[in-house]
Amino acid sequence: AMLVAQNAGVMLLDEPISALDIAHQVEVLGLVRDLSRKRDLCVVVVLHDPNMAARYCDELIALKDGRLLTRGTPDQIMQGEVLKGIFGVEMGVFAHPVTGQPIGYVQ
Repeated sequence: AMLVAQNAGVMLLDEPISALDIAHQVEVLGLVRDLSRKRDLCVVVVLHDPNMAARYCDELIALKDGRLLTRGTPDQIMQGEVLKGIFGVEMGVFAHPVTGQPIGYVQ
């Protein structure tokens, strides 16, 4: 609320959905995305769920050990080998059957 009242141009959110159930995660990230588009805000959000990041973010930046590992669009980042490099486990990706958005999974 304070951010909206101050009419800030940048919003920083550190794990805003970490303690929420899935329904509230979707609601919060949807509200943040809508607010960013309506007010032309730059939003930097820390998320540890690549699927939520790919669903709600225009660009993804992956850090590892405090360093930039990779960055790109959800389609560029949501690839098995890229996700393996980020998370250190074998991962696969498939397209959502309705939206076509990439969804990552642990193999």
